[in-house]
Amino acid sequence: MNEQGRKEQYSDEIDLYELLLVLKKRLKLIVAVSFIGLLIGGLVAFLSPDIYQARATLWVDSLIGQSVIERFKTSDSKTSFIIPLGQTKSPEVNNLSLSILNSLEFKKKVVSRLIQQYGDKEDILSLTKSINSGKGEVLFKAEIDKKTGSINLISEQRNRKLAEDILKIVIDEFEKELDNTSQIYSKAISTKTENIKNSKNFVLSVIEQPTSLESPVKPKRKLIIAVAGISALFSGIFLAFVVEWWSNVRARRKN
Repeated sequence: MNEQGRKEQYSDEIDLYELLLVLKKRLKLIVAVSFIGLLIGGLVAFLSPDIYQARATLWVDSLIGQSVIERFKTSDSKTSFIIPLGQTKSPEVNNLSLSILNSLEFKKKVVSRLIQQYGDKEDILSLTKSINSGKGEVLFKAEIDKKTGSINLISEQRNRKLAEDILKIVIDEFEKELDNTSQIYSKAISTKTENIKNSKNFVLSVIEQPTSLESPVKPKRKLIIAVAGISALFSGIFLAFVVEWWSNVRARRKN
């Protein structure tokens, strides 16, 4: 048993030694593939355009519960009612806000404002084409912060100022949409038509104005080059074994 174990160990050592010989024999191929992969990764990293990110944080409060209470108090109705507490920031407000912000119609309004401000520039035309094809996230993204419940707006563009201007227009248009929604709610719950125009059931607070970092967030050039180099190295090693295997097959056929 000991002799058999030694043979198996010796066999394993021979196999490992042969693998090292293959790597040494095909070293030029491995280096060439690694260099080409690293070169391609470098070209992709440095030829990719810089992408700047602008961010803004919003908070929407709903006054519908309070307004309903006041209207019930001033009405002649003797019906008793119970208003649940903690309704000033309900999930429905966030759902309503995201529905407005992420709607394709809303993003078309934002693009229309951009055309008025910038004209028919290449970046604006590209954004317009993306919106018309249903790719609204190219313009900006709106998401709810799970910890705070606030609304985060994010826009990533090649032009830093354009990214900030997009979010400024988004905030302006969003406030208008909330006012329109307030009037719709007021028509449903108000008993006096003269109070509908002046009603404001949603309050928009801009916690963080649209700002952007001075340095681009994309592309991550160091990461791209590192991944390309490692991938090319492993590809070169794999190709070296494939070439060696094929060379051995051809040699056997000749014999």
